[in-house]
Amino acid sequence: MDAETLPGLLEPARFEGEFDGRSTALFLLHNERGMAVAVCNLGARILQIVVPDRDGVPGDVALGYDSLDDLLQGAPSMGAFIGRYAGRIAQARFTLDGHEHQLVANAGPHCIHGGPRGSRHRVFEARQTDAHTLELQHRFETTDDGFPGALALRLTYRLTEHNELVIEHEATAVEGHGPASFTCHAFFNLDGPGHVRIDSHRLEVRASHLLTTDDDNIPTGERTPLRDHPLNLRTPQTLGDLPDIDHSYVIDADPLTTSLRLCARADSEASGRTLEVWTTEPVLQVYTAGKLGTGGAADIGKRGVVHRPRSGLCLEPQQFPNAPNCPGFPFNRVTADRPYRAQTRYRFGVLNG
Repeated sequence: MDAETLPGLLEPARFEGEFDGRSTALFLLHNERGMAVAVCNLGARILQIVVPDRDGVPGDVALGYDSLDDLLQGAPSMGAFIGRYAGRIAQARFTLDGHEHQLVANAGPHCIHGGPRGSRHRVFEARQTDAHTLELQHRFETTDDGFPGALALRLTYRLTEHNELVIEHEATAVEGHGPASFTCHAFFNLDGPGHVRIDSHRLEVRASHLLTTDDDNIPTGERTPLRDHPLNLRTPQTLGDLPDIDHSYVIDADPLTTSLRLCARADSEASGRTLEVWTTEPVLQVYTAGKLGTGGAADIGKRGVVHRPRSGLCLEPQQFPNAPNCPGFPFNRVTADRPYRAQTRYRFGVLNG
């Protein structure tokens, strides 16, 4: 199936421009089963995902923007590939090998999602190799974000004929070494961006523990058992029955393996669509977007849709947040002989029956 036959795809011409001295562009990927994905190289942002519903009708299931101008005025994490460190780092600093590294605070006194010069604010080099594959590259420098070491990132977005969006990355230390944690920050709505809330979605997460956090939602280094916990998602729960979620779930897995495994599943009875998340990463950040669109100005998405609280669901596989400050957490240090490789698959389908 050609991308041109799918309705309502974003227009690449509206994303041609310049940011931070580098050219921006939009790339359209598609497979033969009616799936299409639009990615802007500013932040490697996934701005549109088109997949069929239970009746075979293609529709958009990702929040995003119609143009570069709208993107620049919108939510900074919308659809972005997050790095060099996903989540919050307490007090925007950490000590590594006896040396304290001071980062730039951008969430009160803390650093979130790599700081103000993290990858969501950078233009990636991009090359579309075929109809269903996009290769992107970015180099992280200490002079940009304050993290130790220089990392070369190779990122691939690829569609399969099983209606999967496969995201693979490899980060290599090219100078020094330091921590890293990447994730995809797509905002999903299985009924489409025009449906204001995700409250009718059901969500299951294969995790037995949450990361304990303080009043600023910073992980403390402890884990909270989910047995009898109100946010236990080991059996599917309707999101409208739950409070806002912005928590890190420790994915159930054999700690000696890094194999791909199913960590979460969401569905919507209204559209009949399902979403499975498969990953090699150890943690899943679940965010029901309770703060989306609560800034001073309206956040205007595609086709004039106003982004409001709980209008999207983020399922973000990653390393342990704040691990550089938590000795009890696994610490992902990228060195010359230990690159950071991971894969996440967002697999779309429909409910049976």
